[in-house]
Amino acid sequence: MSRSVVAWLTLVTALALWYVWQSWQLTDLSRQVIASRLERNALLAQKNHVRLEVIRAWSLDNIERIATERLGMKKIPPKTLRLPPP
Repeated sequence: MSRSVVAWLTLVTALALWYVWQSWQLTDLSRQVIASRLERNALLAQKNHVRLEVIRAWSLDNIERIATERLGMKKIPPKTLRLPPP
């Protein structure tokens, strides 16, 4: 074979390998993007769940329930509550 044919075949082989490598890189990066999106969605769902727990924990109904059940406090009607003068 002549040198030009060998050079041509080498170039074609190199380009084919480069194309395969690029395709593999694109596939791997696409997989990483999908995995990152799934993880992000899971973290956002967890964040929303934690926010809901915080809202429930700080709700007035929950605070009143804890005060009466755990701390033994009683609700005082507003008329019997006497505030000191200013």
